[in-house]
Amino acid sequence: MFVYLTIALLALFYYLVTRKYSYFDNKNLPHLKPKFLIGNYGDLFFKKKSLPEVVQDICQQFPDEKLIGAFYATEPVLIPIDPETIKLIMTKDFYYFNGREMGQIKNSVIPSLVISHGDTWKVLRTNLTPLFSSAKMKQMFHIIHKCSLVLEKMLDREIAMSKDVEVRDLTSKFTIDCITGSAFGIDANVMSSDAKTNPFVKISANASSTPTYVFIIRTMTSLWPNIFQYAALKAFSVQIKFFKDMITNVMSARNYKHSGRNDFVDLVMGWKENHQLVGDSLRSITTGETKKVSLQVDDDLLVAQCFVFFNAGFETSSTTLSYAFYELAKKPEVQEKVLAEVDAYLERHENKLVYECISEMPYLEACIDETMRLYPVLSGLVGSHVMVGGNGEGPNGDGGTQQATQGTENLGERPLLSSGTKKEPKKTSCYLSYDE
Repeated sequence: MFVYLTIALLALFYYLVTRKYSYFDNKNLPHLKPKFLIGNYGDLFFKKKSLPEVVQDICQQFPDEKLIGAFYATEPVLIPIDPETIKLIMTKDFYYFNGREMGQIKNSVIPSLVISHGDTWKVLRTNLTPLFSSAKMKQMFHIIHKCSLVLEKMLDREIAMSKDVEVRDLTSKFTIDCITGSAFGIDANVMSSDAKTNPFVKISANASSTPTYVFIIRTMTSLWPNIFQYAALKAFSVQIKFFKDMITNVMSARNYKHSGRNDFVDLVMGWKENHQLVGDSLRSITTGETKKVSLQVDDDLLVAQCFVFFNAGFETSSTTLSYAFYELAKKPEVQEKVLAEVDAYLERHENKLVYECISEMPYLEACIDETMRLYPVLSGLVGSHVMVGGNGEGPNGDGGTQQATQGTENLGERPLLSSGTKKEPKKTSCYLSYDE
């Protein structure tokens, strides 16, 4: 009896794992043959390669195709390679691809852009966009300027102690101070000499590192979100509690009113005064009809935006800065040009930084752009589930469980200036190869 039961359970397990492996055969779409349980993402699951590298390897096996399929473990994944197809998914047909992996979690306690989908995402997106206008960014620039002065003192202190400096550590401290100051109105003092005991340093270390158990939980949650949702929330419970307590205290100290600091907390607290956010329904994209949707504003909603702002802001910026310093260290002649341009700017403006400074330093901006080209912090768009009407039903009535993943390419291997001539950057949108 036990033997029969074991065989039946194994057969059921095999069926559940492989039942979707014929999905792209039925759709007559080019795809890789999946391996049992791990699909085509084995190198990612075993942490041998990053997600962009895995997707790039898959795409390179279909150089002439515009749209291909793959399998993220047991789930079918759609990978558009053609830029026009990607553009279509992100614009005209975005209504069908608005879902998120974590967005499938019911009763999520983090209503943010990263997790939300459907009308909730649309309302948040509509109301967050004005908060990042040039005028709003300019109002917060004085905080960044203040942090840059502290950074200068920290660099002098670190160099005096040793000629060998861990740049990643310095850039992380700088961006944390910038984020906490501009987003939360808090002087974190991470760049101080006794920063080892600073709670923001510990929290940021947890955010930037990915222990094996957290990686496994993230992977399982992306595959079966409603099964592993509580484990996923538990993995980030320390961070969530830290930010919730901190932001709640900050907003309470300001009586949920504008404080005059013009930071991110001031901006989002403007929502609290209206008690709700209003925006157009996502359905308007396809029907053209104007339907308003409202979203209740509470402390969880405000805390979620600040939580995401911190995690998305400090790590991406510090990583880009670190790689920029790395590339400049390898190219002394480029470094000298950057220093000359910065010195010339400071001389013109009496050693003061203003919000429009980057427009007067095109060579520096070109170096930053080239760094992001070589080392993209966020490569590809992952986790857009096919949905219709917010009910998860796909366009063909097949449940809409497949994902859409934007194809990625290692831009660092592509020649940038195809003419082979050396060009100086004339516009702020121009890239400059470090080899040029």
